[in-house]
Amino acid sequence: MPIDYRALFERLTRRYGAITPEALESVLSPVLIPIRSLDKTIFKATGQSHYRGSFTVSIDPQCEALLAPGRTGKFVPRSYIEGGVWRELAKGRILSVDRAAAVAEGEIYTGAAARKSELEKAFAVLTVHDFLEVDQYGASAKVLSGLVEYSLVQVLKQSGYSVLRMPEDMAKHIGGYAYYDFEVAKGGVIKKLEAKSLWGTNTKFARLIHSLGKGYPTSSCKFLTQDFFAVSLFLRTGNMADFAFARSVPSDVKPYGLPRAEKYPRSCESESDLRDRGREVVRLIGRGLEPAIRDICRHVSPAWAIARMNGSRIWRTSCSASAMRTACSSNRTRS
Repeated sequence: MPIDYRALFERLTRRYGAITPEALESVLSPVLIPIRSLDKTIFKATGQSHYRGSFTVSIDPQCEALLAPGRTGKFVPRSYIEGGVWRELAKGRILSVDRAAAVAEGEIYTGAAARKSELEKAFAVLTVHDFLEVDQYGASAKVLSGLVEYSLVQVLKQSGYSVLRMPEDMAKHIGGYAYYDFEVAKGGVIKKLEAKSLWGTNTKFARLIHSLGKGYPTSSCKFLTQDFFAVSLFLRTGNMADFAFARSVPSDVKPYGLPRAEKYPRSCESESDLRDRGREVVRLIGRGLEPAIRDICRHVSPAWAIARMNGSRIWRTSCSASAMRTACSSNRTRS
C-alpha cells in the first residue's frame, strides 16, 4: 500500500506545532562532516589514560554552530552514506577550533578504558573518505533506543506474547520502581525483561549496566532485577529486529550464565539466594522469547536462520557464556 507522506508528516509533527521538514530532519538526523585529515599515530597525552589519534575537519556553514572544544561524535563509513549499514568505526572529540582558518582539530579514540589494540583495529578500517557524525540536538541516541524497544515489542507480540512496558518513573505513594523495562507473559508465565544495546566500536560485548544509586553501589545490573536481557544487535547486523537474549543467572550457577562483579564476591550472597537462582534456565538467541523454564529452545528460530531470511549476518553464539560477557563494569551485582 502506498504511503501518504504528507499525512505521515502531519501525524509526526502534530504534537510540536507548525515545524518545518528541515527542523524535523535537523533533530532526527546527525550532521555528517567530511574528514579533512587523519593522523593514525597512537599515543597517550600527558595526564590522560586513554589512547588516541588525531584528525581535522573543515568548518563550513553546515557544522560551524556545532564544532566547539569538547564536542563528540562518531566516525561512520562512507559506505553508509552510499546506502550501506550504519556502524561506528571510532569516536571523535573536538579539541580546538580555528575559525579564522576554518579548521577544527580533534582526537580519535574508542573508549576511556579501551586498549591500544582496539584503536589499532579501528585505524585499520578508518579512512579519510569516511565521515564524523555529530548529533545536532542530542536526540538521535534516544530515538534509536526508542526504535529498539518498539522493535522488541513487535517481535514479542508477533511471537504470541503479551508485553507490558514499565513506567520510567514511579511515585512513592504508588509503589516501588521496577528495575526492568518490560513484563513479558505467555501461558500464565510472566518474566521480567531488560532491554540493552551493543555499545560503540567493540560490538562483541554488551555493557549490562545500571545507574548508580540507592541499592546500586556499582554500575552493574543485579541478577535478581530481571529474568532476561534482550540485547539489540543493530550495531552488528544493521537490522532493528535482531536481538540476543541472555538469562540473568551467574556463571558459577550455570555454565551459560554471566560473570559476577569482581567487587562483590559470591560470599556476599546467602546460600538461599543462590539456591533460588539455581533452577534450570536457558539462553535464547533470535527473535522469539519463551519465558517458560525448560524445553523451550525448540520453539525459537535460531539467530542465523533469521539473519538468512533478512539477508544480514548475525552474531552466532549458540549458548556460550562469552557471547554476552561484558567488559569491566558490565558484570552483574547482587543486593
